[in-house]
Amino acid sequence: VENFSKNYEYSLKNIEINNLNYINNSQINDFFSDYMEKSIFLIPIKKISYKISLINWVKNVSLKNDYKNTIKVTIVEKKPAGIYIGNNSLLFSNDGKIIDYINIDNNNYSKFIKFRGNNSLIYANLLLDSIPMSLENSIEEAIYIGNRRWDIILKNGLYLKLPENNISESFNNYIKLYKNISNDELQNIESIDLRMPNKAILKFVDTKND
Repeated sequence: VENFSKNYEYSLKNIEINNLNYINNSQINDFFSDYMEKSIFLIPIKKISYKISLINWVKNVSLKNDYKNTIKVTIVEKKPAGIYIGNNSLLFSNDGKIIDYINIDNNNYSKFIKFRGNNSLIYANLLLDSIPMSLENSIEEAIYIGNRRWDIILKNGLYLKLPENNISESFNNYIKLYKNISNDELQNIESIDLRMPNKAILKFVDTKND
């Protein structure tokens, strides 16, 4: 088979990989390095596919052999959802699975919400599903309090205390309140307690020692 493939140019020469956001193409190419210029008919597609599937970032992978000189690799990457802060900083997917260890100071991850507190990883995606789209880029951290509820730290430094239930409604109440607060007034607010239905308790910054 090998001689036949060489004579008629049925040897592996090309690896085509779809566009990837998080996985480096060289990492995928490495799986084929031992088979380049070898018979296209003898490439262990299932074996290589399985090895690629073990990469943390890979959700699904499909390999197609054109039985001439090219193998096409199609990978669906896991979608990062947030960062869990414990002993390490861990990026997790929208199905709650750990994807990778990360450097929290890397600006590539600045858009993701940081989750803290016992069991925060377990309930993180429930919280994420409750966040209105208009607030998604405004939240810096989410802290799980007493295994019951969340405190939210916004990127402007404001604390939001959320109830155990009706989280979406509480976020919407904050949005309504925010629209009626001037920037000057906002600077003097330390936290907003949204735990009571249809109410918001504002705590102002203590300026006595200023």
